[in-house]
Amino acid sequence: MSEKNGSTSRINQNSKKHRLKQRDLVMNIFFFFEEEYENKEVDSIWDIELPIERIRDYLSKKCSVNYRSNLWVYTQLRRYEEELGVKLFRKLPSHPGSNGFKLAIHRDMVKFYQKQHLYVSKKIKVANGVYDKIRHDFESMAKQRSNEVSRGLRILLGAGSTIYHLANIIAEKSWEDDIHYTIYTHNLGSLKRLLEPTVNYRNVEVCTPAGKIDPVTYTIFGNDNPLYENVLFDYIIMGTSYVYDGRLYVESKKETEIKRHLLACKARNRILILTKHEFTDRKPENPKAFGRLTDYDYIVVPHINISTGIKKRYDSIFDSYNRFFQPEIIHWNYSILKTIKD
Repeated sequence: MSEKNGSTSRINQNSKKHRLKQRDLVMNIFFFFEEEYENKEVDSIWDIELPIERIRDYLSKKCSVNYRSNLWVYTQLRRYEEELGVKLFRKLPSHPGSNGFKLAIHRDMVKFYQKQHLYVSKKIKVANGVYDKIRHDFESMAKQRSNEVSRGLRILLGAGSTIYHLANIIAEKSWEDDIHYTIYTHNLGSLKRLLEPTVNYRNVEVCTPAGKIDPVTYTIFGNDNPLYENVLFDYIIMGTSYVYDGRLYVESKKETEIKRHLLACKARNRILILTKHEFTDRKPENPKAFGRLTDYDYIVVPHINISTGIKKRYDSIFDSYNRFFQPEIIHWNYSILKTIKD
């Protein structure tokens, strides 16, 4: 065997021996659940049960990582859960006589650090779509020599785990971007990410309201309204938990009040980001909506190629709102739709 071939062989062997970091392991397993959900005729992602052997095979093919022990994989997942302080998975018995087991996603996903992992590939697609729009708009202003370019962009980021992924992109791009961002947010996940030492503080300035911290939604609940009311935002970017009959709902009554207030603030562009799973034909328990689809100028959703021919219920409900939207950008990862006002 030549020296070159021998080196290549050793590299391949080493690539099969390394282990994923716990966070990356968890993320890739959630990717697998999401893929299975999209390709199976089941009502929800919580109905998916994956044998640990299939998970190990998936990790081997996708990440070039061979886990030889079922218990080792599960131990890493449990340690990650303990570090976050939340449950992410359910361990289920496999078929009789087997030493293996199956994994399913924990059903009560209500906390920020749980929701952050759900539909993560779609959330990343949507976050990239919003970032691309911001970049495109900024470059267009620069070509027009707009005075707005000199002061950068003022952006209000709402609550929710999808917003966190947008904050993550802004943080990662802060050293290469020529945009100065002034970010206003009560989203502690976004706030924490944007204040990490790896962020370029010359390009990212963060403003946050005073108030009480809600550990479930991981947001700041306060009445620091002048912080938002005295600003003309370039973008107000928000998410929601449910879309029913064109109206927008979240579980928390307090968060409903905050979202309603933020939506009423002055802005050039209001963007609603969705994974499509929010669309439902069952009225949410919260009796009060904080807004409507048409209160926003743009809706950003993931673009999904349905190769199996399986169309989910939320897709059908989303399609029923087509009359409210006109396509602005259709990317292979996301769709940016401009709303048609009533």
